[in-house]
Amino acid sequence: MAYEFRLSKIMAIKSNEKDELLSQYNQSLQQFETAGEKLYKKLKEKETLIEQHTGKMKQGLSILEITSFQQFLTSAERVIERLQQEVMFARQQMNLKKLKLEEKNIEVKKYEQLKKRDYDSYITAEKQLEAKQMDELSLQQYMLHRN
Repeated sequence: MAYEFRLSKIMAIKSNEKDELLSQYNQSLQQFETAGEKLYKKLKEKETLIEQHTGKMKQGLSILEITSFQQFLTSAERVIERLQQEVMFARQQMNLKKLKLEEKNIEVKKYEQLKKRDYDSYITAEKQLEAKQMDELSLQQYMLHRN
């Protein structure tokens, strides 16, 4: 008789759910990384612009250039603020997906442990049945040879 785990369908469903959550986590990780890279680039751009502006200030600038720089700086700060919000949101989503994945992982491991225990008890029962059959067979042979 072949071994069949009675909860194998449930275990397969849970495993598929875990795989799906892993895919969602990887996607949210990618979104977090993308948002972080955008923020980094914008911060680097702002830093470079401030350095250039500081260099130009030493040489002298017109009022129009100064106001233009201030407007651009204000605009860049708004974009940076928005990007920071996106990064925070992406981090929250990533952490949420990670927690769900960890929970599902634990659940799948529980089913794997159940399967292992069930298989071990199946093997034990099979060995006991085989030993019992061997005892019966030995007894029958003994009785046949005795007569």
